[in-house]
Amino acid sequence: MKLERLKLADIEPYKNNPRKNDDAVNAVAESIRQCSYITPIIVDEDHVIIAGHTRYKALVVLGMDEVECLICDGLTEEQKKKYRFLDNKTGEKATWDLMKLEVELEGLDLEGFDFFGMAEDLPVDGDGSGGSEKELTGTTEIDAEVFGDEEFKYECPNCGFRFN
Repeated sequence: MKLERLKLADIEPYKNNPRKNDDAVNAVAESIRQCSYITPIIVDEDHVIIAGHTRYKALVVLGMDEVECLICDGLTEEQKKKYRFLDNKTGEKATWDLMKLEVELEGLDLEGFDFFGMAEDLPVDGDGSGGSEKELTGTTEIDAEVFGDEEFKYECPNCGFRFN
């Protein structure tokens, strides 16, 4: 494997990519705009994408000319196909600990990025507590006298509970 700077025009998307990723391109482009390009596209020795199709499309949208790519040579066609599938599929096994996510997002300036529109589809771990033994106490009912017309920043995609 070697890291090499390639022109986007010289990178070839895998023609049989089964992943439908067009709906994610703008979100990935915004992520790259805000945080820079960090994860290289993985290509084979012929510069055909093994992993990073959505990043590739996002970089095209952003008007980039060339980017760092990880070139993996010597893989069999079967290994390339397996990696393409497993790289995408294994991420679907992960869930979110909503309590930790809230801590991570607190005060974070997403510059108008519609994270919360994406949050509706977040898989959560059980009740979102990350499997901790912490017992939740009190009520989950909203007290209108206490909260009035307060807008809530977060909503649990699992149960719909809204919170800040």
